[in-house]
Amino acid sequence: MATLLSARKAATFQMGKGDSRNLVGPSTGANDITLNYSIFQAGEEFPQHFHEDSADIFIVLEGGVSVRQGDAYTPISAGQFAYVPSPEVHGTVNTSGAEATLISFQAPPDFALYRGERDPSQTGKTPRPPENHKTTVRIDQLASGEFSVRGETQAWQPASPVNGTPEMRLDFYELEEGGKVEAPASSDKEAVWFVWDGEVTIRSAGDTFQAGRHDGAFIPPGEAQVVRNDHNEPARLIRCQAV
Repeated sequence: MATLLSARKAATFQMGKGDSRNLVGPSTGANDITLNYSIFQAGEEFPQHFHEDSADIFIVLEGGVSVRQGDAYTPISAGQFAYVPSPEVHGTVNTSGAEATLISFQAPPDFALYRGERDPSQTGKTPRPPENHKTTVRIDQLASGEFSVRGETQAWQPASPVNGTPEMRLDFYELEEGGKVEAPASSDKEAVWFVWDGEVTIRSAGDTFQAGRHDGAFIPPGEAQVVRNDHNEPARLIRCQAV
């Protein structure tokens, strides 16, 4: 069954400095996808690491950070995302001088991350990219890719297997009052909704949730979803589906 998520109530995990929380992952019963939520103060870093078999998409909600790969720092700001395929060495560091808030999706889950096996403070080793490495990290805007408008709903699909992210599909929505999204069920893969701003109703397989800012829902395979904004304020939502 679907599960309501709250960044404020999620369990923390240790990886460098900053407040990192796991909303969806192995400890919550997920098999296909994870969702982490992090707040970094100026100078705080999620240290460099890599995944043998997993890809990441991380999204800046507020402020800005830099994607670190060795001595290379690539800044990204609110409304942008980075896709990191396996086995790219990567980390994030808040070089913006102000607080930054991010979410990140991963597929398939890397269990070692949550056991502390990627944390250099535990392993004593910080991986680095090889010399003269040409990165395959992709940085783009959430409001990019295939675009559509239906009534009070605007939708973008900035990442999918069609445009170079074989592990997951990313959708971004802006819903005015009365706006609605209908997402079909996946026969075998999990999905996650996250409310960036606003408040919406999420319905899935007979369950109904009221989800506000920085809440969301975990959707198991076999459940279609309907998301609706019945409030005066617009809502911005992010959906990630493992494929």
